[in-house]
Amino acid sequence: MRKFGAHACTDITGFGFIGHALEMAAASQVGMVIQSKSVPVFPEAMEYAKLGLIPGGASSNRDFFSCRVEVHSGVLALLVDLFYDPQTSGGLLISLPSGEADGLVATLKKEENIDSWIVGEVVKEPLGKIQIL
Repeated sequence: MRKFGAHACTDITGFGFIGHALEMAAASQVGMVIQSKSVPVFPEAMEYAKLGLIPGGASSNRDFFSCRVEVHSGVLALLVDLFYDPQTSGGLLISLPSGEADGLVATLKKEENIDSWIVGEVVKEPLGKIQIL
């Protein structure tokens, strides 16, 4: 990560993807735009969500964080539920210069056999908020 100029990094755990992304945005005084279709989700997690098997912690996370999240109308509600879910895989959310993102993704795959994805971008505004497209 340092080789590619990472600015920030957090592990995605109990506050879910949205909570940890907001933590980074607020601390860095920036906003984020997340491309919902680019965020990896286990197929089984979506199936469980369709059955209504969403943990209570996801509701708590939504209650706390949703005032700083704008979800565009085309985004699946079940997918947003999963973004609030505290039961995550513990992956890392890394912020780095946009021109370096492809290089980091390729290097992680080649040298470490680690799958990674570009899921969005940091924006100047709205400060401390996330837009999910």
